[in-house]
Amino acid sequence: MARRIGKSTTSSNLSVAFSKLGSVSFQIGCDPKHDSTFTLTKALMPTVIDVLESVEFHAEELRPEDYVHEGYNGVMCVEAGGPPAGTGCGGYVVGQTVKLLKQHHLLDDSDVVIFDVLGDCGMRRLCLAATTCRACLGRHCQRL
Repeated sequence: MARRIGKSTTSSNLSVAFSKLGSVSFQIGCDPKHDSTFTLTKALMPTVIDVLESVEFHAEELRPEDYVHEGYNGVMCVEAGGPPAGTGCGGYVVGQTVKLLKQHHLLDDSDVVIFDVLGDCGMRRLCLAATTCRACLGRHCQRL
């Protein structure tokens, strides 16, 4: 998928569709604009990076409710955040987010995890290497 063609809308629609089928569904926004889950939560949520920064990167001080928010129809929403496209490693930010979700055992009972990733080539390696990803959207993730 290319930029500006509705990846977040598609991700949100899939998240809701899975939840309406009875699946426990997570949507993880992987964009510095942190607006992937806006249609599900009706608010711009703080990013995982912002929340980590607020506790001086002491992840052990965080609780799930600090960075996970319930959206429409029970979809669990997380905004990873990250550097602007082409200026840093978005994969690092997403990796830290997944690590935090695993530390809090939030992915244990999930049926579907949708990563709404940037449409640039920087996310390709993450998508190809994602082991927790059961559904991954983005122009480089067709193989999954």
